[in-house]
Parts: sequence; C-alpha cells; structure tokens
Amino acid sequence: MRQTAYNLTMALAFAVVASACGGFDNTPFRTGVIRGRLTEADPSVALVSLVGNPDVRSTVAGDGTFVLEGVPAGPVELFIVASANKAVRLPVMVPGGGSARLQDVMPRAAGFLNLHVRAPARQSVEDGRVSVMGTPFQQLQLQDDGTLRVGPLPEGCYALETSAAGFPVKKTEACVKESESKEVKIQLPGGGDDDCTISDCEQGERCSTEGRCAECTSDEHCAPGLTCRDERCQVPAAP
Repeated sequence: MRQTAYNLTMALAFAVVASACGGFDNTPFRTGVIRGRLTEADPSVALVSLVGNPDVRSTVAGDGTFVLEGVPAGPVELFIVASANKAVRLPVMVPGGGSARLQDVMPRAAGFLNLHVRAPARQSVEDGRVSVMGTPFQQLQLQDDGTLRVGPLPEGCYALETSAAGFPVKKTEACVKESESKEVKIQLPGGGDDDCTISDCEQGERCSTEGRCAECTSDEHCAPGLTCRDERCQVPAAP
C-alpha cells in the first residue's frame, strides 16, 4: 500500500515536471471553435472573422450557419458582414479546446465611410489604397479621384491606413454608427510648407507646417474658449 502511494506521488510529480518543460503538447487547448447562425445572410458576401485578426475567418452557409475554427481561447470579438447593408460586432468567450455555440445572431444596419483622399498641392493620388485595420477590408483600391466607399461596417471605431505612390502612409481613425454614411476627408502628408496652399483647403482651413490642411495651427485661430489641439479647435482638456 505504501509502495503504491509512493508510485502515484512520483507519477504525479513527473507529470507536473513534464508539463512545465513542454513534455505535453497543449496546443489544442490554446484555440477553440465558434458555431453560430445568422438570422439573415447573403452567402455571396457574408463572412465572419475576428476583430484584430481577420485571417481567422469563415464563410456563411445558405441557411446562415457558420463555423469559425482556430479561434484563440479567451475573450474575442466577431466581425460579421451578413449582407451588402447588414453587419454586426459580437463579443464571445471561447473555451480552450472547446466550442462556443451562439444563439441566433441578428445582423444590424451597417454603416459606411465615404473617403475623400487628397494629396498636397493638388497632386494626383496614384495607386491609392486604404486598409481598415483589424478587419477583412484590406488594400482597397481608391478611385482615380481619391474617393472610396468603405463598408458595410458594424457600428464602431476603426483605424484606417491610407497609402499612395510617392507619399508616406497616413493613419486616421473614424467612427461610424448604424445606418450612417459618414464623410471622411484624408489629407496625405507632405514634406513641408510648400506642399499645401490655401487653395487646396476647405473654407476655414489653413496649411500646417507639415504641409496639410488643418482647422488651426495655434489657439488664435480658434473661437474664444477653445484651444488648438491636434490641428482642431477643441474644448480645453480638464486639468
């Protein structure tokens, strides 16, 4: 009896040491599966992916069902495009090595970002592209006039990266609500004061020292009670 207890103790100790030293492969427990069904979907455009990790994605079947595999265990957020005008973001807790089964998911009215990309000194925007970071919308081609309608997007805030031949990458953040069609102006960065002229800017804007159109470059350009922060007239930050 004493020998049996001793052998069991040694076996447990060996198991703990082997696990700590990588003796057991726990890879299957680092990911899980999400199963769900959309109450409405157009399989020709519908997809399910992860916010921040768009390479983990799944198509949607004709009946609205989907299976998303290889999802990192823990809290994640789904980025779901259901149709040309419906989308939704959904937080999910994924068990390692297990499966999270969702109740029926109801897509909501999507938003759209109408981008207007301009280059300094009225230069042309050649081979312009925009990526919505952390989503499947990557390297979207701008129109020749620098415009692009991006969506359908679930309600939320998104980081945009805009690039064009001969210009540095421009990073922008834009938020969109349900059913909203939001205009977003993006000024590509230039190399100095000569990149921007007043004629390039909208009424009330001025050229910043970085060669882009800005609402203000100092407090004197703002109405009383406002300060110039990030080239915009804003309420002073709380002390």
